[in-house]
Amino acid sequence: MIKKSSLIAFLPMMVWLFFGLFSLRYGQEIFNGGSGWKTGDWLINYSDGFIRRGFLGSLVYWISGFGISLLWLVYLMQVSIYALMFSFVLKLYKSTDRSLYWLLILFSPAFLLFPFYDFKGGFRKEILVLTLFAFFSLSYAQASVSNAKVTWVVVFYFLAGLSHEVTIFVLPFFLYMLWQSVETNQLEKKYGIIFSIALIAISFSLLLISYVFKGSEASASVICNSLTERSLTPNICNGAISWLKEDSRSSFNRVIEGLGGHSLSVFQFVVLAFVPTIFTTFWNKKTLVLFAVSFVFITPLFAVAVDWGRWIYIFAFMFYCVLLSSRVVVNVPFRLSYLLAGFIYLTTWSIPHCCTGGGVGTGLMGFGARVSKLTLGLIM
Repeated sequence: MIKKSSLIAFLPMMVWLFFGLFSLRYGQEIFNGGSGWKTGDWLINYSDGFIRRGFLGSLVYWISGFGISLLWLVYLMQVSIYALMFSFVLKLYKSTDRSLYWLLILFSPAFLLFPFYDFKGGFRKEILVLTLFAFFSLSYAQASVSNAKVTWVVVFYFLAGLSHEVTIFVLPFFLYMLWQSVETNQLEKKYGIIFSIALIAISFSLLLISYVFKGSEASASVICNSLTERSLTPNICNGAISWLKEDSRSSFNRVIEGLGGHSLSVFQFVVLAFVPTIFTTFWNKKTLVLFAVSFVFITPLFAVAVDWGRWIYIFAFMFYCVLLSSRVVVNVPFRLSYLLAGFIYLTTWSIPHCCTGGGVGTGLMGFGARVSKLTLGLIM
C-alpha cells in the first residue's frame, strides 16, 4: 500500500512526463523542417546588421558553422532551457513541505504544462526570462541570494532582452524579488538600489533598441537567405522572421480587427489561472500592488499582438514563482471530496495561446478524447 507521504513526494515528478511528451512532439516537427514561429524566432540573427531579437540567433548561427545542424542545435537549446525551467520550479516546489493542494499550482495549465496543452504556444523565447526568474525565485526561497547571483541575473536579463523584447514587460517581478531579498537581509539595501537602477536602465535600453532596430522586409529577406544557405527550407521564414517587416501600428490594427464582445472571454483565463491562489494567504498589500503594477506593464503586449493566451501564461508563471517562493498557508482543510474538485479543475480547461476571444481550451480531458478518437480511427 502506497503511503500518502510517498504519493505527495512522487506526484510532482509527473511533470517530467509532460515535458517528455511535448519535447518528443517538437522533435518530430524539427525533423520535418521546424516551425516558422517556434523555431524561426530563435534563428533571427545579425546577418543584415544589428536587429532586435538577433543575439541568440547569431550565437547559434555561429556555432552551426562548425558543422552542427542549425535546427537541431536550436532544438537542443530550447529543450535544455525547458529542462532547467522544470528543474528550478520543482526545486522551488520542494523548498518547503507541500500538501496535495499545491498540485493545483504545479499542474496548472497556466504554468509548466502550458506548452503541452497549446503546442503552438510553446518553445517561444519567453522561456529565457521565465527560466531566469524561476532561478531567482529559487535562490530567494533558499535564502541564498548574493551579489554575485544577482549580477548574473542582471546579465542574463540583458541577454534575454536582446533575444526578445518580452523581457521588458516582466521587469516589476524582478524588482519585487530583488527588494524581497533586501527585506530578508539577503542583500544590502545599497546593492538593491544599484541592481534596481541597472535593471531599469537595461529595460529602457532594450525598449529603445527594439524600436530603433525593429527590422524591415529587406532585413527579413537577408536573414532568410542566411538560413537557406545552411540547408533550411524557406518555410522557416514564414513566421517570426517575416514578421520583422511588421510595425507596431499594423500589429495594433490587427488586434483591433479581432476585437469584439467575445474578446472579454479572455478574463476567464485570468480567473481560472488564479483560482487556487484565492484559498491561500498569498494576497496582501504588497502582492496586490505587484499584481496591479505588473498588469499595467504587460498590458501593451495585448495591444500589439494577438497572442493573448501567451501573455496571460507569462503573467501567471511569474506569479506562481513568487507564490512558491513565499511563506504561504493554505486556508482550505484537506477533505477527500476536494480531490474530485481539484481533478476537475486541472483537467477541464487550458489556455489557447491565440487569439482574442478564442474561448477556454478543453484541457487534459479534451486531449484524452482526441487521442482516443485518433486511436479508434487507426483501429477501424
